[in-house]
Amino acid sequence: MSEPLKVHGFTEEELMEVEPVVLRAILHERTHHTIEVNMYRIMAGKRGVTQNFGETAEFLMDIWKRRGLPTDAPDIKWCLNYIGFARMLRTGGEVELDTELPEPFTGVEMKTVEKLIYGRRSIRQFKDKPVPEEMIRKILHAGLYAPHGCNVGCTRFLVLRNPEEWKLVRSDIPIENCVMIVVCQDMRMYKAMRFDELVPQNIYYDAAAAADHICLIAHALGLGACWLTHGEETQRRLVEHFGLHEEIVSRNHIVVGWPDEAPIKSQRMKLDEAILTSDLLPPPSSF
Repeated sequence: MSEPLKVHGFTEEELMEVEPVVLRAILHERTHHTIEVNMYRIMAGKRGVTQNFGETAEFLMDIWKRRGLPTDAPDIKWCLNYIGFARMLRTGGEVELDTELPEPFTGVEMKTVEKLIYGRRSIRQFKDKPVPEEMIRKILHAGLYAPHGCNVGCTRFLVLRNPEEWKLVRSDIPIENCVMIVVCQDMRMYKAMRFDELVPQNIYYDAAAAADHICLIAHALGLGACWLTHGEETQRRLVEHFGLHEEIVSRNHIVVGWPDEAPIKSQRMKLDEAILTSDLLPPPSSF
């Protein structure tokens, strides 16, 4: 008699009972690792289709549906699409996508990209002018779409407009005339799959990527931003003040507003000095 299927150590009965955020993260991760990362090599003829290709994600989606959880969110639709692709390949069909290979940007587009990357700078003084809600939502959306290890999907945000709430966060600069965005993570998702033990570095990379996207889109919108970090005391205060789940952990905060200063952009060392080894470029001439 075969052993009952377990996913990240959870039995079917346990998956029917776990918190929805945990099931959602496991569904994301298994869709990513068991379907997405393999499917394109299968389509390229570089590997064959296994007999059970995609069935783990399909099993998780069935549990999601049986629990009556919604299927209309973009991330769940993404999972459903990949499960459908896997079923098609598993049963001998072909998958046709309407996606396109990346193409080089035009000269005009590259100027915009360079303006974004090399023109962004940290702004620490802001005009007494409100940031529209629409802009804040665009900024948060960009942070949500930052790269995220294993597609776990644990990024969360606090948006602090009240100066009294700013005092909850230990900051290295005076805070005034801005919106404070706090990047948080739901650690239940990492812990359920033991990622906090197996790939703990992902926790900090995920938060950093979100903060970077936030700063870049703020710059593109004509706003200024400064990315700052904080420690356990701030994390505890935020959880207590907002009544958050104890596994919600804040990682960094970004102050955003209309610039009231034009600082000189910080510079870096010569590129050759930063390249430790390369077969393509000559060694640095000086250090």
